[in-house]
Amino acid sequence: MDPLRHPIGTWQPQESYTLADIKQLVDQIRTLPDVYALVLADATPNDLQKQYRPGSWTVRQLIHHVADIHMLHFMRLKNALVNPGTPGILVDMDGWAALNEAQNAPVTDSLTMLKGIHQRIAFLAGSLQPEDLAVSYYHPIRQRDLTIPQALSMTVWHGEHHLAHIRLAMQSA
Repeated sequence: MDPLRHPIGTWQPQESYTLADIKQLVDQIRTLPDVYALVLADATPNDLQKQYRPGSWTVRQLIHHVADIHMLHFMRLKNALVNPGTPGILVDMDGWAALNEAQNAPVTDSLTMLKGIHQRIAFLAGSLQPEDLAVSYYHPIRQRDLTIPQALSMTVWHGEHHLAHIRLAMQSA
């Protein structure tokens, strides 16, 4: 496995999650935007143009990507709870990252968005009933059904995965 591509490894879902596991995931979801804000607090315009490996997205594109995809995760969760088993929405992530907006918009916009989306995901997850935890949806990229706890786990992993990319990029010359 390429440590630059997958610095924290690949996402490894559990088949089942305890209530304590879910609480920990919700706590991580709630606090992850603060970690992003801290890591980026002193980022310069040059830092935002850095890449974690040749040909990768820039730090700026990564921040916008995480906010976009976590908004998508939230929409998938809500849709699954209303329409269980429905396929998740599919998007062109590389196309989104290539847009002028993703290459030039202020990262503060996406940090604000990420904070709000994570608060909403945490609130949603905290309001779930036990029967909601068995609800699933089809994830078109991973080509598998995900339960709500697995989707929460993937959200945490995705955020930490790209946070590791940002840290790698920020450490580069």
